[in-house]
Amino acid sequence: MTPAEGLRLTVSQRRRARRLGYWNGGLWAAGNGLASSMLVIYLAIELGAPGIGLGVSLIKAAPQLAGLLRLAAPALIGRLARRKPFCIGSYLASAVVLLGLPLAAVPGWLPTAWVALGGIVLLWCSYHLLEYLGTVALWSWLAELVPVRIRGRFIGRRERWMVAGQAAAMLAAALWGYLWNRAWPKDAYPDKVLTGYAIPAVLGACFMIVALVPLAAMPGSRTVRPARAAAPLSAIFAPFLDGRFLRLLVFGCWFSFFNGLAQSAQEIYPRQVLKVELSVFLVLMTAMRLGQLGISPWLGRLADRWGNRPVIFVSLPVVAASSLFFLAASPAQPGWYAGAWAAWIAYAGINVALPNLLLKLSPGQTRAAYVAAYYAVTGLCVAASMIGGGALFDLLRDRTFPLFGGSLLLDHYQLLFLVSWLTRTMGVVLLLWVVEPGKSRE
Repeated sequence: MTPAEGLRLTVSQRRRARRLGYWNGGLWAAGNGLASSMLVIYLAIELGAPGIGLGVSLIKAAPQLAGLLRLAAPALIGRLARRKPFCIGSYLASAVVLLGLPLAAVPGWLPTAWVALGGIVLLWCSYHLLEYLGTVALWSWLAELVPVRIRGRFIGRRERWMVAGQAAAMLAAALWGYLWNRAWPKDAYPDKVLTGYAIPAVLGACFMIVALVPLAAMPGSRTVRPARAAAPLSAIFAPFLDGRFLRLLVFGCWFSFFNGLAQSAQEIYPRQVLKVELSVFLVLMTAMRLGQLGISPWLGRLADRWGNRPVIFVSLPVVAASSLFFLAASPAQPGWYAGAWAAWIAYAGINVALPNLLLKLSPGQTRAAYVAAYYAVTGLCVAASMIGGGALFDLLRDRTFPLFGGSLLLDHYQLLFLVSWLTRTMGVVLLLWVVEPGKSRE
């Protein structure tokens, strides 16, 4: 008997539950699009606090730090006797925390700009932590509501709703930022800038609260506690004794670490040097997401036919080349910045092929432990590099670095962009070491 059958739902009840799941995903994604990480970063930059590089890196690393819970996810899911109230409660708490985030940026609310920046970072990390707990419970709950035979289609359709909701919200936020900046120019009304960023963040939190209404209407999960609350220790440690998995993990750690090293520079450079408005950023992000959405199915077919490693092998250098567009961009020629977003469309190849390769290398009985181990360890790597890269950004500020005997001088932005390009491109060498099981032609 499947979990969904154990709930004794009728066909109409299951269909209604799936529709409510779509609505939840679309509304939640709309809130996420309004309260994006870049909006929070722009909000933090406006504080003018010292050590902004470290602050921005902590904001970017928050999801990865929360993601360390993946190692405990199997045990956590097993101990959740009533998933519905836990899920709704966690999501509600995360939205409430997000509502309080703009207050930390209000001038005079906290003693200094540095304390205000710390408050924003703490609230942002807490928001992601609570959200992740809710997501753990949600997917365990949905697994009981949706039969296995149609679960893939359900997830695909829900993803479509989420992409549509996020894209629409980002475009709305971009239009809002454009109109706000024209009505309240920063030079004439510097005190209005924070308000312009705070309003979308508050609206985003409200959308996330509204997204709980469909969840509340969905059937609850079983209340019987499973007999096995947690995975055995042997299953938890099994991935780290598997040689083929460890090769993939080494590649993943390399790519994750050097992918995060220049994150602070990449987030601050457009705002402080190129003077890119948030509305422009949101339009570029939406275009990138739509580009990824358009090529992902095609890349998935290529991965099935030719293997996952070739798809990653081609995609990785293109993604790494985004740093070269940052190197070329300047206040006199800011258009090169858009090239980085075009290069990031190639992330679709990595996002499709890397999880597929991970599943191929994960034995069926301990698959959850393999997936949890991979994302927990690589998430820790990217979080550590973001934090370290942010601290390095602050340390190298106002210094120049000669190349070719002093004929070329790089500032701290350009140095980090160059290192990011070189190290990420070198990841293809480690990829050659990764073993891929037999290719599927189904």
